[in-house]
Amino acid sequence: MEELIAQIIEAQRRMNRVIRERTLDSWVKLNLTIPQLKSLFYVSRHGRVNLSGLASGIRVTPANVTGIADRLVEQGLLTRTPDPDDRRVSWLRATDKGKTLINDLREGRAQEMRRILDQLTEEELSTVARGFELVARAAEVSERKEPFRND
Repeated sequence: MEELIAQIIEAQRRMNRVIRERTLDSWVKLNLTIPQLKSLFYVSRHGRVNLSGLASGIRVTPANVTGIADRLVEQGLLTRTPDPDDRRVSWLRATDKGKTLINDLREGRAQEMRRILDQLTEEELSTVARGFELVARAAEVSERKEPFRND
């Protein structure tokens, strides 16, 4: 069993390496630092976040996250809105430009995955789909800390 797990992990690494190399150009062209990119993804995923929530979420100090947020707001990727009930709190949200950027990055990876999968037969695709479904279910269950059942 351990050998099979190692084979799966290695195959995933090889696949991710190919996809990463094919999409690297779109990532390199970004005018964002890694903390800025992480912040944009985090805010986009959560809908709206305050500065302390963002700092905690991407594991940086509140002082650092203020500068990161400022630069993302300046680039038009985030908006900062004061909380009407608490003047000390500002809410960050991804703008349409920020959401489009994230969607474009995700879509680039999805397109590369489609190119790879297009090389497989229908039978092979069925096997891969079943395998990915099982792994996705196991991941979701482990996130909830429930025992995995393969029904």
